Amino acid sequence: MAASRGMSRIATLVERIKAENRDVPVLYFDLGDSEDYSNRLSNLTKGAAMHRLLSAVGCDAAAVGNGALPRYGPQVLKDHAGVSRYPHLLATLRMPDGDSIPGVHPTALLDLGTMRLGLIGVTVEMPSYTKFFGLRTLPTIPLIRELAMELRSEGADAVILLSHMGLAADRELAEELREDVALILGGHSHDLLPEGEWVGDVLITQAGHYGEHLGRIDLIWDGEQLRVTRATVLPVADTTPPSARVLAEAEVIEAEVEQYLDEIIGKLVELLDFATDRECGVANLMADALRQRIGADVGVLVAGQAFSGPLPAGPLRRATLWDVCPSPANPGVITLTGSQLVALVARGLNPELAAERPNPLSGKARGLMHLSGALVRDGRLLVEGQLVEPERKYRVAGSDFEFEAIWGYADSDWDLHPSYDVPTILREALEAYLATHRPVNAGLGRLARPFVPA
Repeated sequence: MAASRGMSRIATLVERIKAENRDVPVLYFDLGDSEDYSNRLSNLTKGAAMHRLLSAVGCDAAAVGNGALPRYGPQVLKDHAGVSRYPHLLATLRMPDGDSIPGVHPTALLDLGTMRLGLIGVTVEMPSYTKFFGLRTLPTIPLIRELAMELRSEGADAVILLSHMGLAADRELAEELREDVALILGGHSHDLLPEGEWVGDVLITQAGHYGEHLGRIDLIWDGEQLRVTRATVLPVADTTPPSARVLAEAEVIEAEVEQYLDEIIGKLVELLDFATDRECGVANLMADALRQRIGADVGVLVAGQAFSGPLPAGPLRRATLWDVCPSPANPGVITLTGSQLVALVARGLNPELAAERPNPLSGKARGLMHLSGALVRDGRLLVEGQLVEPERKYRVAGSDFEFEAIWGYADSDWDLHPSYDVPTILREALEAYLATHRPVNAGLGRLARPFVPA
């Protein structure tokens, strides 16, 4: 309930501001990334619950971020829009035919009585959008100019940009678009700008991260120009009372998912332990599931990115699996030479790397890389009982966490071309494996350190 409590406190602040300003419009915008997989309700619903909560808060429009789309595919945006009471704005990403992604709009026009306010939504470009989904990224600056002109032709008195592109990009946009937009409300880089930042006549705002602050901008429309009179951020303190309306919606969502989560999805012969400093049963099980799903020679899985706890012996409820497997990583496959495979595994078994706690893992240690179809014996890597051949090509199953160079296991100069099973995520792949393997166990003894690559 942590996420719902955070939003409920933001809702309380929004309600207070509206009560203090009954004679003027008060708008609340979300700048993306509300879909945080480390939050239980968001994780269980692939982000949809967060948009139901934002609707309860009173959100007027949201910029589409990169919290859900890269993991669950563009189709998830339609699901988010279907449970929202506000428009989801995304202009820069389009379907292959140039149309907007179902569920989103490039712009919105709000009638505020004394004026009409135009909104444009833009988001950060990611290689996966083109590589895996075939989406098109349109040139940002000319597009914003074109859309701002269209909004004004439709009656907009002023145009605001809802940006999920990060502070550095927003500075460039402000420099180029000072004649086109009055204000840039920013996200993605999670900077905290207590009074905003001016670039010429354009104010850029950001309110940090984790829902710790609510950004507030006071504006005046004088009939010709939209002017900023004050920009600040309000702390969302633990002492701020939660909004009963938002908590009630969270309880409704919890009740809706409880029956689904209570289903038995498999049976385990024994308790499968979890550890980040040694081999463990849950990571072995997932490596097995990925190798079979892909039909690969070897399966690899870094424990800490996939799991946060053990799985008990006996009948396994879906809720139990989902509670300890929050990862949004997608199953995938690559082809590696034997030399590359050895290098990948060596990094995966490096204790210093395993102990690291990168921010995307919310403070958890990476853990060791686990293997399926392969063993480490006497400091060497064996596949199907045979020493790895340096020039031989091996089909390797894993996830984007093991395969994307950003995580430090694969080299960018290997020029890999992973294929990912999007929008499937790890726990869904494991659930499919459990459906055809009853009961299951995951024997230990696959890793024997130290590993000494040849």
